[in-house]
Amino acid sequence: MPSGLIVSSGIDYISATMKHTHTSAVQWYHKCVHYIETIASDGIDIYPGRRLGYEGLVCGGSFIGVRDDGYYCTISGERAQKGFDTVYSRFAHISRIDVQATVKLPIGDANIASNARNAVIASNARLGGARQRNATLIEDLRGGATCYVGSMKGLQYARIYNKETESKEEQYKGCWRYEVVLRNDLAGQTAELCKLSDYTQPVWSAMFVRQWIRKRGISVPFSSAAELHALPSREKSQSDVETRLQWLREQVRPALRRLIKLGLRDSILEALGLDEKEEE
Repeated sequence: MPSGLIVSSGIDYISATMKHTHTSAVQWYHKCVHYIETIASDGIDIYPGRRLGYEGLVCGGSFIGVRDDGYYCTISGERAQKGFDTVYSRFAHISRIDVQATVKLPIGDANIASNARNAVIASNARLGGARQRNATLIEDLRGGATCYVGSMKGLQYARIYNKETESKEEQYKGCWRYEVVLRNDLAGQTAELCKLSDYTQPVWSAMFVRQWIRKRGISVPFSSAAELHALPSREKSQSDVETRLQWLREQVRPALRRLIKLGLRDSILEALGLDEKEEE
């Protein structure tokens, strides 16, 4: 049973490019510049920089730049949560997006990373040779531990790590971070799902991370009770079979299709009690 408390969730990194030739490129560029300047207004140093051949401004781990063929912007860390709506555009190429859920766990629960690696090993035992997943465990002498699920060179992977040790901040005492990194087409598809979701970004992010991690055979210590709030409800119970079938066709089916389009298929199965034994 989930036993953790989500202390934060949301977009933790986003990067995108847009060609000069697009009619909204200049407007997008100026919006991104304004957001970088907003970061600087918090007292963060802003200075000239260069990334991937783009010349521009660096501020607090974020960047906006320009080169001959277009513009490039990246927002990292907690500022990416608010910066998502600025950087996301259906006309931009989203090159990378990170989605995170940070969970406070009971004191003494220090084996999260190694347990995740072992869960992937157990999951692989049920998969064919061509579908085997990789999981790498890295530990250090300070008590930090990180499990990387998938290839860091691939289009998607996750990292599960001790946020307290990594950040050394009191607010993250006893916390572990579950973070999914997506690139290129998968990044664009994920950003679109987030933008179109009926849920707030923190709620959607927690659901997304939970589903991604569970799909790899790893249990997660937080719930997703909000996932099916959009399902229609009946004011009265109907006894007639045909009436019930009509209700399923006309009301439930459209809602389920929308939830599946938003990437919530696994959560639907779970809510209906149909995932008691997941087949990988």
